[in-house]
Amino acid sequence: MRWPLVVIALIIGFILWDRFANDGIYTATAERSFREASLAMPGSGGWRPPSITFNRDMLKH
Repeated sequence: MRWPLVVIALIIGFILWDRFANDGIYTATAERSFREASLAMPGSGGWRPPSITFNRDMLKH
């Protein structure tokens, strides 16, 4: 149980250090990378919640 807490503490420490000592340079780069990756996904509108659609041709029997 100690290892997960140590890893979480290190991650939080890194984020706080980056925000206060580096003006968020590293985390801003990661956020930009995730944003660009989501825009590059199929649909190119970013993430949208799933929706249910019906094929109208299937209902025309």
